[in-house]
Amino acid sequence: MQKVLLHNPEKCSGCTLCMLICSFSHFNVCDYALSSIKIVNDPGRKGRFIAIYCSHCEFPICEASCPKNAIKKDKETGIVKINSMLCIGCKTCNVLCPIGVPWFHEKRRVSIKCDLCGGLPYCVRFCSTGALTLVPREEARAKVLIAGGLKA
Repeated sequence: MQKVLLHNPEKCSGCTLCMLICSFSHFNVCDYALSSIKIVNDPGRKGRFIAIYCSHCEFPICEASCPKNAIKKDKETGIVKINSMLCIGCKTCNVLCPIGVPWFHEKRRVSIKCDLCGGLPYCVRFCSTGALTLVPREEARAKVLIAGGLKA
């Protein structure tokens, strides 16, 4: 069963612990710039926060755009991963992602994005308010549609 991250802005305190644990779990340092999840102020609602993170798309344009096939979607888990040994640092995935999720690591000269920590993301485990959850893709789709006032 494919699972994806789901962020509930009603529960998010904006503490950014998810960003710090993401960078620490992947780079052994707490650095907001090295996080694959970003918490930002909601420009439309003061005091609310939005999370920007990889959706592990059903049909990832990052995968389709990679000239070296460095990006692959696992058919079973749904996790979209970048193989840094194949990535040539062309930044095509960074530019073409509709939400601008992959980011370029200057020192490593490769693009990086969320890998869901292999299936049990640290950002979810350490979210003290429960704003981040890992849910089946269909459940996430239904919740997003309902939140947007649409029928599932």
